Amino acid sequence: MSLDNQVYAEINSDIELPAASSIKVPILIVLLTMLDKREVFWNEKLILTEDTIGSGSGWMAYQEIGKKFPLFEVASEMIRVSDNTATNLLIKRLGGIKVVNQKFKEIGLKNTKINNFLPDLSGTNLTSTKDLSLAIAMVDSGYLLNINSRDIFREIMRKSKTNTLIPSGILRGLGKESKDTDYHLSLKGYLVHNKTGDIGISYSDTALIQTPQNSRAFASFIVKGPFNDPRSSELIRNLSAELIPFLLPAQNSSIQN
Repeated sequence: MSLDNQVYAEINSDIELPAASSIKVPILIVLLTMLDKREVFWNEKLILTEDTIGSGSGWMAYQEIGKKFPLFEVASEMIRVSDNTATNLLIKRLGGIKVVNQKFKEIGLKNTKINNFLPDLSGTNLTSTKDLSLAIAMVDSGYLLNINSRDIFREIMRKSKTNTLIPSGILRGLGKESKDTDYHLSLKGYLVHNKTGDIGISYSDTALIQTPQNSRAFASFIVKGPFNDPRSSELIRNLSAELIPFLLPAQNSSIQN
């Protein structure tokens, strides 16, 4: 979806699918809406408890029970290294699963729902690609957050380490393959702030894409398939590669002429 060009494309974008770690983006947005309302504060401390320990990605699960983490660090690590324990700490701080689900509805996310703490390997937490893209678009356009919180959102999303899906696909569409994806994208004038998800049966990625023309687009993909099937992640990369003509229509028109 491009707000600058007022165009979009979708394939089954309303279908509820296993969210995996892409659910962390709506959680971050809900947190920032509460920060705007002064219902939470960055300098408050969250206490690690046994019920918030989440296996899989992240490092907070391996700290001592009772350790305190500043809220900003918890939010950052949820995105930066996709820390599942950090996510569970935030869900608990925001009021629990039922409250967070209600707040999803309040910000217009019709198909996004948490049913279990992370890592949720069985895929009970749900979202849709339309929800993910619209959520990021509403934040970036200033509809959901004030300017300061919007900047915090961009800064935290920028820290995400995993760039093997949408960013790698965009780079592929530009005619290059490289492990140093973010660097080579920046050389071509692109910034891609994304958050992936992977629970084997479902791969996802959602992204804010800034182009060399300083326009912004929003893309989300979820592929549900056989466990750890490499075709799922490859499909997201190939679809992302096909975004290039859409992201730079003026440039491609001049080449064709």
